[in-house]
Parts: sequence; C-alpha cells; structure tokens
Amino acid sequence: MENNNLGWIYYNHAVITTTAPHEEPNLQPLWNGSVWNLRSSRGEKPLLARYTSDYDCGKDTGFWFIVKDAPFVMEDLSKKYQKHILKALERCEVRLIDAVSEFEDIYEVYKSAVENYQNVDNIVSKERMQEGVKHDGLEYWGAYDKKTGKMAGWMSCSNNGDWTETISAKYHPDFFSYTRPSDAIHYTILNHYLNDLGQKYICSGSRSLNHKTNVQDYKIRNWKFRQAFCKLHIVYRKDINIIIKLIYPFRNILKKFDSITAVHQINSVLKMEEIARKNR
Repeated sequence: MENNNLGWIYYNHAVITTTAPHEEPNLQPLWNGSVWNLRSSRGEKPLLARYTSDYDCGKDTGFWFIVKDAPFVMEDLSKKYQKHILKALERCEVRLIDAVSEFEDIYEVYKSAVENYQNVDNIVSKERMQEGVKHDGLEYWGAYDKKTGKMAGWMSCSNNGDWTETISAKYHPDFFSYTRPSDAIHYTILNHYLNDLGQKYICSGSRSLNHKTNVQDYKIRNWKFRQAFCKLHIVYRKDINIIIKLIYPFRNILKKFDSITAVHQINSVLKMEEIARKNR
C-alpha cells in the first residue's frame, strides 16, 4: 500500500479507501480527480477506484465484510470445535512477534502456503514483502509448533483503536491439519482484541473475488463471524472505463478462459463491475 491521500491509498492496481467499513469515505479526492495521482512504490498508475457505502444494510447486495462484533465466548462454539481449539492450543504456541526479526520464517510459511493456491496472480516477491513488513505498522501473531519449534502459521492485524482488521494470514501445509495453527491464532486474536481490549469488532476483510477461498465460510461456521452487507462502488480511470464498457458484454465468454492469468485478472474486475451495477 502506498501514498495515503485524504483517506485513499494505492493498493494492487487500484485506489481504495482507508476508512473503517462502518464509516462513510471521503469522496472529494475522487470527484476532484486527485486520487488518480496516487502511485505505487514502483510508479504504477491506478486502474480504478473502489469504495463501499451503506455498511450493514441488512440486504444481500452481493458484497460484504466479514465481521465479529460480539465478545468472544468459547461456549458459543460447537462442542466439537471447542475440542479442536483445545487440541490446537496444546500443540501450538501463539504470540505477538517482531515481524522484521522473524521475517525469514514468515516468508517461508507464505511461500509454502501460496504454492497450494489456484489462479493466484499477485504473488509477492521476498524483497517486496520484506520491505512491506518494515513499514506496514501491523501487528503480527505467530503460531509455533511445540514439538519442532517451527513457525506453523501467522496472521497480521491492523489495530485501529476501537476496531481491528485482519490483513493477511498464512499457514504452512505441513502443520495445517495436525497442529491446527489457524484455530490457535483465531482463538488468541478474538480473545485479545474483543475481550481484553474491548473493541467494537474484528473485520476479516471483504468478499474475495480474486480466487476461491473457504476462509470466510470457516470463520462464519466455526467462529461466529457474520456477513455485513454493503454497496460496492467502482470508478474507472477514463481510458479503462472505455475498455470495461467494450468487454463487459463478453464477460461470460471470458470466464471460459479464466485459467489464463491475464484473463483471470480481467474477470475479477468484471465480477466487481457486475456486483456494483446491481446496486446502482
């Protein structure tokens, strides 16, 4: 993420708002065009601007944030899952870590995890990720396998005072099933931010359109997160807007070629456009 400008920031070929999901974004930089001056650290121009409105509107808009806005109570979970968590805590130690000094372990887990993904088009290089860790200001939680002492997984969180956003999490495939680092980390962060700090909610991101993931279902089913529906808005750079208008009618044809990385990227944008059009 680069170049904060009155609540907007460059991220992954787009400019997005930095306001909390429940807050109304400052749209003035969008209307006066100043957001288009934002650049990545490599000088890349944004292709589009994305923001949301009508947080937790109560109707299915096709776009949502995954949130937990109630205190974490272990007894609210199924008895079967409570057993899973206790096993995870027996096999795993979770602690707040210094991401800079433990970066090698963080990247090893990241690399091992993303190699199992399908249709991933934004893999981060080691150098770029290391630079990001130095300056992102996030809180990193590491889970360590008690038998080997190796890092089994990690999660980064943005602590915003009265609410927290989970930014990224990766788990090493070799430890995922037995050590269950995901369960141990989620138990720890829910206790820390919701119970110990008494924050309003934890947000676990928005609907994923880039690749298939079961993460949100996992959080809703096992940890009692919920979907907070909102309206998605997309505004394109002028030249990109023309291209979107031309190719949008052919979106179903393009889906047949989704295995091609470039087409997959286009399809992700067209999916966002489809969702945004339904709520205009």
